[in-house]
Amino acid sequence: MLAAHGDRILCFRTATGGCMLEASPLRGKKMHQRAMTIKACNTLLEAEEAIRRRFAADVFRGQLKYEPAKVIETDRWWYIPFCWIGCAGFIVNKADLYVNWLGSGLGLEQCFWGHDHGVYCDLVDFAFSPETDTRLAARLVSRFKHMRPNARGVLPNEPVWYRESEIPMVISSQFPTFRRHHVWCGIPDLFHSCENDGLRFTCCLSK
Repeated sequence: MLAAHGDRILCFRTATGGCMLEASPLRGKKMHQRAMTIKACNTLLEAEEAIRRRFAADVFRGQLKYEPAKVIETDRWWYIPFCWIGCAGFIVNKADLYVNWLGSGLGLEQCFWGHDHGVYCDLVDFAFSPETDTRLAARLVSRFKHMRPNARGVLPNEPVWYRESEIPMVISSQFPTFRRHHVWCGIPDLFHSCENDGLRFTCCLSK
């Protein structure tokens, strides 16, 4: 069945594995809904398989289980609500089946906003617009984690926070582009700065 969730579509399968369409909640989109077929539901199955491949790659032994009625679909991704302590679920891109394994601590709308702006719960390359005030950039970078070597040249095993004393040097040497950073925890601050400080940025997965 399909149902409305703002400008999103909730997609789930019937007990028989078919795909039911519910047009009435989306009166202005009936033609779009009628065009959707069982293939769309099969693509959701591909998203599930992508999550299972991610489980295998990360040696995670859990079984994928979720409430189909809580799946959220946009024209770009699915949100799969398989959640537990420390995990807020998964967003799977339609274009490439990339799995964004959501960390905890953020609301779902914040997760969706971050994902739509390229801020994944993963290492990313983050670039401020060149005209960004470096004082604002410094405040935001303090919410980033990095993979830079320490004073002994040793790389961290996982992203680590900057020390406050490191921020001025980091801004002077890296601004406006910060490669291989974990920016997920900074989403609330980024959103606030976009809404109130005119912040503009680009962000994409690190290679």
